[in-house]
Amino acid sequence: MAINNLTTYFKKPVFISSLFCLFVFYSGIFKIPDRTAPKALILPKDFSEVSGRILSSPSKTTNGKYYSAMFQLETVADKRAVRSSASGRLKIMIPAELAEAYSPGKLSSSSRAKGGAYLYETGGRYVFKGKNTESGFYITECKNAFWASSFIGRLSRFRALWRLHFKRLMFGWGEAGGLLLALLCGSREYTSQETADAFRLAGLSHILALSGMHLSMFSAIAIFFGNRAGVKKFTFILRIITLIVFVWFAGFSPSLTRAFICAMLTLCATIAGTEKPDMLSILSFSFLFQSALCPQDIQNAGFILSYGALTGILLTGRIFSRFWTKLMPKRIASSLSAATGAQTFTAPVSLKIFGSFCPIGIISSVIVSPLVTVFIYSGLLLIFISLIFPVLAIPSGIFINFQYTIINRLVKLFSLVPNFHL
Repeated sequence: MAINNLTTYFKKPVFISSLFCLFVFYSGIFKIPDRTAPKALILPKDFSEVSGRILSSPSKTTNGKYYSAMFQLETVADKRAVRSSASGRLKIMIPAELAEAYSPGKLSSSSRAKGGAYLYETGGRYVFKGKNTESGFYITECKNAFWASSFIGRLSRFRALWRLHFKRLMFGWGEAGGLLLALLCGSREYTSQETADAFRLAGLSHILALSGMHLSMFSAIAIFFGNRAGVKKFTFILRIITLIVFVWFAGFSPSLTRAFICAMLTLCATIAGTEKPDMLSILSFSFLFQSALCPQDIQNAGFILSYGALTGILLTGRIFSRFWTKLMPKRIASSLSAATGAQTFTAPVSLKIFGSFCPIGIISSVIVSPLVTVFIYSGLLLIFISLIFPVLAIPSGIFINFQYTIINRLVKLFSLVPNFHL
């Protein structure tokens, strides 16, 4: 959706507030205090033992040696066994042999020898030994792990087991299952680094990062089944439940949090009777709300790129649409307009953060994104069929791998196009 008259937004407090926060956050003039920094009577550099709760599903680092996650501190100790209560958050680095203790195809006996054969997931409570550095707390041993007996604790444990079973099913589908796993729950441990690099070089990193595209797909599924019931209110309720369940299962990454807030606000506006919700105002409110709720996301590249891409689509979509409609059919022109708008606003950010950006992403997004959409929809259908009829799991795997081969070859082809570097 393009913005017809940008000047009218300068009269809206939510838009002006967003511009002011953008200046404060990213101008470099102001120093934003980290409200989530570790606080304890022991200096952070002396931490040798930490206990608390994992806040995010561990994700594999580029070198594959560790899995990183955010950790909510409760107590800390140093080498002298001096202990202190603590608060704040800490980035933890879990050795791969510990994090993969129960991962299908990656079972590690060394993790059992180290006493670390636990399931590391969001909501679990752990006691870790290790060394704290500027880049994170590097774990050498897990002394204890458990799930709280409360409702939230049981729910977190259920989610962890559900994600583990899903990984086992996807592992049976090989490389295609690895990509589907990344697209449905953000776990990339079965996506090869070669594939991840190809997506990045082809300007398609946003596909692997859970965002609005994934939420819109699940929302469409809810609308499809809700409309079959013939009750409009039921459709809205089903959409809300579907989105909540998906985000809860996948985990709140910065880009997915943005998409979820925008989706909920848009749904609320639609329920209130608004025919055309003001998407720029919704995006502005989402930016303010997420910045206040999750201040640790403000400097995150995914957070910045996610808001930048959608802002570019909203502000320049109509301008680029006039250009592309002269050259392409309307449907293709619409996709090209959105991709061009997103690239226009995110290119400066990519150059600043990564030192490069991928112009080919404008074309690759238009071609690959629909194929990925079909890949996800067919994957969900085949998962459902395989669970009901296990004998069909192998034929389903063959079909999904055929789709994966096409997508993978296209992505690698686009990744050969040179990127722009500073």
